[in-house]
Parts: sequence; structure tokens; C-alpha cells
Amino acid sequence: MSTGNLSRLDPEEVAKAVTDFINTTIMARSRPVRPDDDLELAGLDSMALLKVLLFIEARYGFWMPDEDLVAENIRTARAFAAYICRRSA
Repeated sequence: MSTGNLSRLDPEEVAKAVTDFINTTIMARSRPVRPDDDLELAGLDSMALLKVLLFIEARYGFWMPDEDLVAENIRTARAFAAYICRRSA
């Protein structure tokens, strides 16, 4: 049953969930990110990236393998969302 739910993920909802996680867990309240902001330029470092990966594993049930940790998939919260939706389809 959960597989059916995963195949219906809405990219906008996933982008919002990732953005909300980053803003509540990683970013200073005075410097929130938006779904299309470059996360590296916003100040996310390797430890912050690990927190995002752990969030994805806990929320969506899979770990991003090293070969998928490329700019196309992790540059922005929306890029993470697109990856999650592709992976979950």
C-alpha cells in the first residue's frame, strides 16, 4: 500500500516538505530558503546535506546512493523533490 502512495507524490508538496525541513532544522530563522534557492550558496554544508539525506530516508523510505549525489539532484529543495518523485515512481 505504501508503494501506491509513493507513486502519487506531488513534487510541489515534496519541495515544500524539504524546504520546511531545511528552514526549521538547519537555517537561521532570519535566512530561510525557498524551493528554488541554491542550497550551497545559502550556506548548507556537508553536515547539513547529511541531515537532509536522513530526513529523506525517514520520510520517504530510501537512502540516496552516492552516485545520485550530483548537483542536478541536490542543488535546490525542488531538485531534491524531483529526484524523490522520480525515485518513488
